[in-house]
Amino acid sequence: MPAALTHATFCVERVYDAALARVFHAFTDPDARMRWFFQVDEWTLHDHSGGELGVGKTESSRFSPPGAEVIITNDSIYLDVVPNERVIFAYAMTLGGAPLSSSLSTVEFRAEGKTTRLIFTEQGVYLDGNVDGRIEGTEGLLVRLEEELARG
Repeated sequence: MPAALTHATFCVERVYDAALARVFHAFTDPDARMRWFFQVDEWTLHDHSGGELGVGKTESSRFSPPGAEVIITNDSIYLDVVPNERVIFAYAMTLGGAPLSSSLSTVEFRAEGKTTRLIFTEQGVYLDGNVDGRIEGTEGLLVRLEEELARG
């Protein structure tokens, strides 16, 4: 039986107690991204390539959740990067080699006094129907970004 397709759009917002340029740097710098996006908790990162954000640049990773042997992949292409303003990227994920989702994400950065509002909007098609899981995962990553900012 074919997988049920779920089309959805969600938006997650967070306000960080940091200047706009600092938040944008933590979001886009390859070393910082490795810490908060790719090397998370007990997840196993099998491999990663790319990392420079720019129009047409790509990034790929293979990873597994804690205690699982299944491989999840994430392949991204950056469509628009405007420093201190926005990042737009498309990405596809697989689970155990089978397509899991395809998404278009827009990340906006807005200065609000001494803080920065980050608005993450994703439009996607989810083959497992688990949009809530993707929202939860995105929220978790944005908490990790906050921890990265706290590192100084």
